[in-house]
Parts: sequence; C-alpha cells; structure tokens
Amino acid sequence: MATALQIDILKQIYKYWVTYDAPIQIDKIKCIISQDELTNELKLLEVSELVNKEGSSYSITLAGRSKFSVVLTGGVYDLIHQGHIVTLTEAASHGDFLIVVIARDLTAHKRKRLPFHPEEDRVSLLNAITMVDAAISGDEIDHMRVVRRIKPDVIALGADQDHIEAELKIEIKDQGFPDTKIIRLEAEYEGLATTKLINKIIERN
Repeated sequence: MATALQIDILKQIYKYWVTYDAPIQIDKIKCIISQDELTNELKLLEVSELVNKEGSSYSITLAGRSKFSVVLTGGVYDLIHQGHIVTLTEAASHGDFLIVVIARDLTAHKRKRLPFHPEEDRVSLLNAITMVDAAISGDEIDHMRVVRRIKPDVIALGADQDHIEAELKIEIKDQGFPDTKIIRLEAEYEGLATTKLINKIIERN
C-alpha cells in the first residue's frame, strides 16, 4: 500500500505528464524530504511497479495511476468569478486529483463567443487556482481525445452546461470507459454567470 508521501510523488509525476506529455526529472519533484530520501522513495515505487524509470526521469504506470481518483471537468473560464470557484471546489471534492479542460479559442467562439483572454492565459490562470491540480487545453476537433488520454474516474458537468448525462455516458462507454462516473455538479452561484457579469460591465459603462 502506498504511503501519503508516495501518493503525493505519484500525483506530481502524473501532473507533469498531463501538462507536458513527458516523464518528469527527479529535480522537478518537490518534497520536504532530502534528495537521497526522495531517490529511495522512487526506488520503492519502481519496485512496486507504480512508476517507470527512464534514464533520469520517471513516468507513472497504470498501477500507479490507480492509487488516486481523477476528476475531469471543463469550460471556457474566461472571466473567473465566484461561481467558477464554487463549482471547481465541488468538482474537486469528488476525487483526489482535479483536471480542468479549457475550451480552445475556436471552440469557445463556435459555442458562445470569442473569449476576452486567449486560451494560453486561461490555462495559466486555472493552473494558479488552489483546488485545480492541472489545467490543459481541449481538442478543437475530437473532444473525446482528452478523455481517452486522461482516463478519468469521474467527469463532472457544470450545473449550467448543456451536456445530457445519459448520452455522454453512452459516448464514454463507446470510448472504452464504462466505469467512468458522470455527475452533474449542484453548485450554482446565483447571479454570477459569465454572461451576466459581462452584461453588468456593459451596463456600468
């Protein structure tokens, strides 16, 4: 059984892969323990087949990934407001590791409007929010690509998102993930939707 420290190390390795699609070097793993102690912990994880060592870098195995649950949610996240914080907090409560998929500029423009902030800035902003473990850009063409890559345990839909749970569950199952749980977040911060916020700004001008 992995210790709390080892789970934290596994999460860091996983986060690096999610963010950069590459194994992580040992000097990028942040721990309160010494480098020698970290090396020993990584050896234990390697022996337990929870990580793979590739030269001086480490990647997580499927067994290592199974040691914590991953929640996947998504949206545009253009003008961050309290409603976003409330829903992200609720999403994070459904697992151990929260990944937020940020809609690409073109995708957001097709569905709603052209964002005020470019996708790179929106990803950076979400990565700075405490309860978010990793924020990444979505796919303009194949929205299931992220699901196939991440293999989430839970997909959390916002209260105001127009996805139909039953249809999404079928689609997820067709992608090979019949055990992925689809949930609808209940948190909805009254009066604070992005569109309402924009309208208020316009009215004040």
